[in-house]
Formats: sequence, structure tokens, C-alpha cells
Amino acid sequence: MYTVDDAEEAAVLAALGARQMTTDYGYSSPPEHLEFGTVYGAAEAPAGSARALADALIATAPSAAFVTWQDPSQPANGAYIGRVPGVGDLEAECNVHGTPLISLREVVPFFSTSRRLAWTRTEDNDVRHAAEVLDALSELARRLPGSPGAA
Repeated sequence: MYTVDDAEEAAVLAALGARQMTTDYGYSSPPEHLEFGTVYGAAEAPAGSARALADALIATAPSAAFVTWQDPSQPANGAYIGRVPGVGDLEAECNVHGTPLISLREVVPFFSTSRRLAWTRTEDNDVRHAAEVLDALSELARRLPGSPGAA
């Protein structure tokens, strides 16, 4: 949990409590107060728990900015849901550390041509370098098998 309006803190605590989420992965009592940036977890959780928690938070605490994930269970990857109200949501598979596994095809379209073009016109060398890398990745993505226009 990164932020939530004060009026919705109780709803977040209720959602965590209903799923036995604590700071020590389910081995103590649910929190009485939110600690932003703290990782809350449960010792065991059924498949789909990350989605269920995200749905509960979105429904009862729409101002909440959060990340929730469920560890992989062989043979499947884990599930990651991140939300920043007013910016958007990101849903992806993830690894055991909650790091989203996003394909190049999914990343490149996020950076529009106009955004990359604006970045290439800046005086900041790091930003210009990032734009050049994005252009190269965009070209690579167009060449990947199954991409529109791939040879």
C-alpha cells in the first residue's frame, strides 16, 4: 500500500484482515494501522487471492495506490496487480519477488512515438539515450516472430 485517503483506511484494513494479511506473512494479528510501503502477506493463500484483494481494494478504497501479487505455483507464474488511481492499472505475471514479467511487445507500445520524439529533443543525455534505446527496442519488437510486419 502506497497511499489511500484517510476516509478509506478502514476499508483497506478490513480487506487485509479478511485475508489474514500481516507484516509477518500471516503469523500475527492483522494490522490496526496502515504502514505505507510495508509488505503485508499471508502464510498461505488460494490461487486468485491477488486478484480478489485488488478487487476488494478497488471497490472499497478507490483512492488507494497499491501493488499486490501472488507468488508463483509451479508450473504457473505468479499474478501481479498494480494500481495508481488516475494513472492506471498494470496486470501481469510475476516472479517470486513480485516483479512483473512483461514482454517486449507489451512495453514498447506504452512509449508513444511522440513521447520518444520529445525525449530525443531534450538536452538531457540520459533521457536522449533512453529514447534511443526505446527506438531500438521498438524496431526489435517489429521484427519478432508473430509481430505485425515481421519478416
